[in-house]
Amino acid sequence: PPRPPDLSQRAPHSHKTSLLTRKMSAFIISAAAPAVAPAKARVSRTAVRGKAAPVRRTVRTSATAEATSASPATSTETKKYYFCVANAEYMLHDENNEHFPEVLRERRRFYRETSKEQDFWIVPNPAFLDAMPDVKKKVRQPCVAVVTTDKVWNDFVKLRLDRVYKGAVEGTGVECLKSNELIAKDAFKAPDPSKWTAPYSKYAPGWWEAFYPGNEDA
Repeated sequence: PPRPPDLSQRAPHSHKTSLLTRKMSAFIISAAAPAVAPAKARVSRTAVRGKAAPVRRTVRTSATAEATSASPATSTETKKYYFCVANAEYMLHDENNEHFPEVLRERRRFYRETSKEQDFWIVPNPAFLDAMPDVKKKVRQPCVAVVTTDKVWNDFVKLRLDRVYKGAVEGTGVECLKSNELIAKDAFKAPDPSKWTAPYSKYAPGWWEAFYPGNEDA
């Protein structure tokens, strides 16, 4: 009759297979485990970046609010102001200078969109010219100055308007943005429609008042 299988000889092979299976399983688990760690690290770094951003935005908003809380016209801080000055009719009413109001409006719009404090103004009959008699003699009265704390932009105004006197003065906002006399809305004669050659309507009288010191929110 056939002999029954000798289990004592197969048991060691089965035991080795079981040990090998457990070792391979442990190796697979340990090899796969490190892949989870970087994912946690990435989540942690993302969370930190997400919390930091609102803090920076809050600081900028606070700084903007502080910067716009006081009017430049009442400032007692000493600064250097740059200006371009010419007679009032040329600056505010001349047909050849009709692009100037649009330059100011576009600059103000850009400042508001970028939350930047306005640093340019129209100052009619500026008081600081009283201390510059030689300059005042060169400018037909009444006159108007475009005043700014931005030297580069002042150079641009000089190039754009051409027939103006360019200079600089140092002092406080109270001193450098003071006007001896304002320019009335009806200071200039209305243009004759038959002689108006520009392809657009003339700006409304008094457009310049929106750029007086203290009217930054106009």
